[in-house]
Amino acid sequence: MFGKRVVVLGGAGFVGRSVVNELSKQGYEVRVGVRRPERFRDYALFPNTKLFAIKDYQDEALLKGIFENCDTVVNLLADLTAGVEALPSKDLVVANQKVKKAIELSQAKRVVSLSQIGADATRAENTRLQQLGESDAIMLAIANTQNTILRSSLLLGEGDMVTTLFRKQLTLTNILPVINASSMVQPLAVDEFAKALVASLNDSATYGQKVEIAGEERLSVRQLAELVAELMGKESALVFPMCKLNAKFMLKLGMLAPVKSVSSVSLEMLAIDLVTDNDFSSRFGFVPRSLEQVLSAYLLPTKVRDRYHFFRKEAGRNTDDLV
Repeated sequence: MFGKRVVVLGGAGFVGRSVVNELSKQGYEVRVGVRRPERFRDYALFPNTKLFAIKDYQDEALLKGIFENCDTVVNLLADLTAGVEALPSKDLVVANQKVKKAIELSQAKRVVSLSQIGADATRAENTRLQQLGESDAIMLAIANTQNTILRSSLLLGEGDMVTTLFRKQLTLTNILPVINASSMVQPLAVDEFAKALVASLNDSATYGQKVEIAGEERLSVRQLAELVAELMGKESALVFPMCKLNAKFMLKLGMLAPVKSVSSVSLEMLAIDLVTDNDFSSRFGFVPRSLEQVLSAYLLPTKVRDRYHFFRKEAGRNTDDLV
């Protein structure tokens, strides 16, 4: 068992918020590194959680001070969902090199890092996957600590950068362009990923391992978009593939873009299949919620959600699993 003092790097994103929440619920003393602490005052609502400013991951003296009196480091620098807080991809490898050096000079004994299924340092044709692969190797090689890489599939929940944007697009029009529509995914609720991450902190079976983590339902990104449309009562919506050139153009337009269903996550992360043969429930000891349950929790208005649950009960579905 490791101590309860945890430092979270890159905790400002969609993934980070769920991880910090779960750590707090499990009784950890959490310190979260963000560029602008004043923008995340709501983190004070999490018990035993404090923010600290970290603007330069190449500042070795700053990093050394951060990891003093720390038992565990949770490295979420690979999270693309943090917006302006996110670490630029081009800086990811160097930042992890600096983090590695600083951890080795500290008292920390446990390190868990976020990555993505398909990360591979030899994939020169995909810069993002290559950078992730190099970063994984760096973090796995930290001396005098027990290290784990969690390589995730697509993580879903309120505020994600895929299905939440599908909903945004469908509220404007019944036309839904989808980038990387043929890529296969095994979506998992972000809060269940966070629960699995915290459970892995004291799981010796994960030490020194690159663990692929995904939900138990496999489908294409297009099928996921169609399911979102169905749950929103938009069965007549036209869901079709979008080319990368158009997607990149929409990203450059930003808020002015007529298409709202594209993000850096859907463009970069979903460029490959995010699937695994690993069984989530066997590895982490609990069965993840179904995709319908996860999506209906935040895509549907409250009244529609209540009606949806009624029909699930009438169909004989397990009411204990309803969200």
